[in-house]
Amino acid sequence: HKALKLIRLGTEVVEQNVDYNLTKRETQILEQLASGRNYQEIAENLFISPSTVRKHIENIYQKLQVHNKVEAVQLALKNRLV
Repeated sequence: HKALKLIRLGTEVVEQNVDYNLTKRETQILEQLASGRNYQEIAENLFISPSTVRKHIENIYQKLQVHNKVEAVQLALKNRLV
């Protein structure tokens, strides 16, 4: 998924493509997080273990350079990742 990031250079606004390199599974988990589901619910919905969900979420935080669920969901929505 590519997201557009707007950068202001003087009076000119420049669009910059930002690719967070999220896998399909990470995007699915991010969508579930954005819907307000907890780790257990996400695990059940995607037929994986809660510890696998936790690992994917760690990877998502690292790729998005965020520290918690709220930041991750806000960035994902802002950049149309979900």
